Amino acid sequence: MDAFDITFNGRSYRNFTAEDALVAGVPQATIDEAQQGARLTTIKAECRKRIYARASAETQMNMATAAAAIAGKAVVDRSADEVTLLTSTKAALDWVGAMRSKCLELAEDPGTDFTQDASWPECPPEVVALTEQF
Repeated sequence: MDAFDITFNGRSYRNFTAEDALVAGVPQATIDEAQQGARLTTIKAECRKRIYARASAETQMNMATAAAAIAGKAVVDRSADEVTLLTSTKAALDWVGAMRSKCLELAEDPGTDFTQDASWPECPPEVVALTEQF
């Protein structure tokens, strides 16, 4: 990460490199913290991009609406397809939770390339099938 924003002793340094911040008197620990925060923000944006690539906001709303309608039915009145939809929706929520948790893990290791698919939890097949319905 080349340039970042940092605040130290009430002063803001915008678009500074680590070297520039050191020259300006910002302690290394403060620089490290700012760089980690900037990395986490970038990783969260990558996570959000990947989630929305699988399920747009509209897809997510449609999934939630369908799941809510089914959840309102008595269990014995649910069809096999409706049970599958609820199970797949739970898997989707679990996958999103795993993706969000991965953000924190990836931010801890600056050497990890978070742009690679292998760095992220794989989307379960039942979630792929569910999102393709909507």
